[in-house]
Amino acid sequence: MTLGQRIQELRKSFGLSQEELGEKMGVSRQAISKWEGDQAIPELDKLIPLSKLFGLTVGQLLGVEQPVPAPPAAPLKPSGRAKALLAGMGAALLILAVLVGMLWSQVLSLERQTALNEEYVSCYHRELFQTAECRLSDIELGFPWYEGDQDLTLDFTLRPVKQFKGWSVLGYTAIIQSRAPIWWLNGGQPEDDAPPPRTEYLTADPKTGKASLTLPGYQGESVTVQATLREKGTGRELTTDTVFTVTPEIAFPSLILTAIQAESNPAPDAVIPKSIALALPNPQFES
Repeated sequence: MTLGQRIQELRKSFGLSQEELGEKMGVSRQAISKWEGDQAIPELDKLIPLSKLFGLTVGQLLGVEQPVPAPPAAPLKPSGRAKALLAGMGAALLILAVLVGMLWSQVLSLERQTALNEEYVSCYHRELFQTAECRLSDIELGFPWYEGDQDLTLDFTLRPVKQFKGWSVLGYTAIIQSRAPIWWLNGGQPEDDAPPPRTEYLTADPKTGKASLTLPGYQGESVTVQATLREKGTGRELTTDTVFTVTPEIAFPSLILTAIQAESNPAPDAVIPKSIALALPNPQFES
């Protein structure tokens, strides 16, 4: 780039006309035109004020020195009014977030209280579980029931129907009934009764609804099992009637244990929230 081209470019970047630049330099417009057309070179007493006008050294104006790069522009600082506005907006957003949180908490509390106050009704012959399984461990049959020395494990699985959204199987109550003793083997009497039933509570896996019960040295015990469900959000609970029944089959008069029957009942009687009873297919319930 020639000196004339450099002067022309700088003049235009400063928004000056040839006449205006001439007035600042004390020369005519024609002189400026000759400078820019490289028809004349400014005298030294003109080069110095010309370079100062454009913020350059004489060497930089002549092109023999590299221009010093301009320092990076300082980041704009918000004015006091802008700062106050931003602070106000931040405070407003914070207050709004707190109010929304409080409102949501009140909504959840109201929903929970409404659920806790909901009427419960008796539900009969409606399927409450989409899965109801009872699996027995393998034991060798064909022995007199009173001589049993093998452990029997019962694995229970329950999954509620979709109408029980938010509910899970909390656990099982197993009522275990042993058989009356063989009175002629231990010097008893024919009227000797069976011992009273014992109860065991089984905690279920909250995700799968599974739990297990082991009967050591199985001797023909009968087992009935009820289920307890809990709603996650409210903590409400309900207990069903019998969902599983385990019964031995004994041949007489040999008293040989020939089989063990396990029955599942996915539609046990229960007292459940009215909204769920109404949502079940063809609900039949009583208050």
